Amino acid sequence: MLTGEAMRTLPVMLNLAGRVVLVVGGGPVATRKVSRLLETGCEVRVVALEAHAAMHELAREEAHVSLEERAFRDVDLDGVDLAFSATGRPEVEDAVLAAARSRGVWINAADDPDRCTFHMPATCERGPLQVAVSTGGASPALAARVRDEVDSILGPEYAAAVELLGRLRSEIEGGPERSRAFADLLDGGLLEALRRGDATRVERLTAHLRRGLARSAAGGGDR
Repeated sequence: MLTGEAMRTLPVMLNLAGRVVLVVGGGPVATRKVSRLLETGCEVRVVALEAHAAMHELAREEAHVSLEERAFRDVDLDGVDLAFSATGRPEVEDAVLAAARSRGVWINAADDPDRCTFHMPATCERGPLQVAVSTGGASPALAARVRDEVDSILGPEYAAAVELLGRLRSEIEGGPERSRAFADLLDGGLLEALRRGDATRVERLTAHLRRGLARSAAGGGDR
């Protein structure tokens, strides 16, 4: 919790595939949380006194969303890996926080850093590439401003680069030589070639990488 200063947080990326996440609340903020969570492959349980039409629609259309319209109960957190509270009602947020803490469940309360045990960063995405900005809950507005500045300089070539480098990484044995070769590939103009849609240049650069690694392996260099 914050105590007058922004806390020092540990940035992490969570793999929520197959995990169970509780969302308390049924309004627009909670609905946006659920939509984002569904992209991670988790199971979402929603509890809300009254859910808006958009939340009902999600629950009808998405097999990984269950919705119960009733008051929050402590037992709703049993078997839950992560929780979000977005009711806008302090008494409910306090109850969710207390129950989450007693069970060791990480909890995020929308726009209320004092009732959070983790914060959601402002993010921009280009395909698999995610850039996250956080102020430790001190200023979401500033985090969003920095996010927007980063977003303005990242073109679609970054998504293409992630996909290409991911394929190469899965095909080529790891080690110091591979790390250096990938750095050289980026320094050699890969992003610019992708930005311009220059497939010939991209092919030349990747072929050069493969030849260099093959020579290194044949010569007995680091692998």
